[in-house]
Amino acid sequence: MARKTAPLLPRTKRLLTELGERLKLARLRRRLTAKMVAERAGMSVMTLRSLESGGAGVTMGAYLSVMQVLSLEQDLNKIAESDEMGRRLQDAQLSRAPRPKTKKAKREQNTIATKVGKPSGSEAGCVISESEYRGFDPDDFPLDTHKFAALFAKK
Repeated sequence: MARKTAPLLPRTKRLLTELGERLKLARLRRRLTAKMVAERAGMSVMTLRSLESGGAGVTMGAYLSVMQVLSLEQDLNKIAESDEMGRRLQDAQLSRAPRPKTKKAKREQNTIATKVGKPSGSEAGCVISESEYRGFDPDDFPLDTHKFAALFAKK
C-alpha cells in the first residue's frame, strides 16, 4: 500500500527542485555518474534521479548521503545559522519579559512562616494528634493506617 504524503506548497516544491538541481550540478562538476553516486550513497539510481528532480518522497537522510558523497555535508551547518527572523522574535519577547521577583524582606518572610505553623491541637512529636486519629477504622482504608500514621511521627 502506497504511503500518502501531504500536498506540498508551491514554494516547498520549488525549493526541493532547486536543491536537487544543485546536487546534480555538483555531481556533474565532479564528473561522477549517477550510478557511481547512487552506489556510494547506498541507494538506487532511481532514488538518486528522484532526488535530483526534487522528489518530495526522498528522505532527508538520502539528501545527506548524496551530500556526503559530494563532500557537501558541511553545507547543512549553514541551514538556519543566522535565523534573523527568529532572533528578532526572541528580542521582541525579551523586551516584554516580566522583571524578576525581588526577595522579600526578612520581616515579611518571618510573618509568612508564623502563618504556616503547626496545626492547632497537634502534639509535640506528631503531626496528627491522637484525638484526630481516633474514630478512623483501618479496615475502611485500602492501606494500613497504623503504618501510615507512623510515617508522620517525628524522629
